[in-house]
Amino acid sequence: MDAGAAVKMLEGKVLDAVNASGLHPVVVRLVLLNIVHAVEDKERDLAAAAEKEVSDG
Repeated sequence: MDAGAAVKMLEGKVLDAVNASGLHPVVVRLVLLNIVHAVEDKERDLAAAAEKEVSDG
């Protein structure tokens, strides 16, 4: 599966889960923002680990 298809499938599953949750849109927005922040934190951790690996030789 290519990246485009995987992204489309993920989007569909997230939308289905949001719609099935019955949560208020404000709550959904907060949850999604928390997820984005968690992903960004993970990206920073991975970048720092890669940088450390390069600098350690």
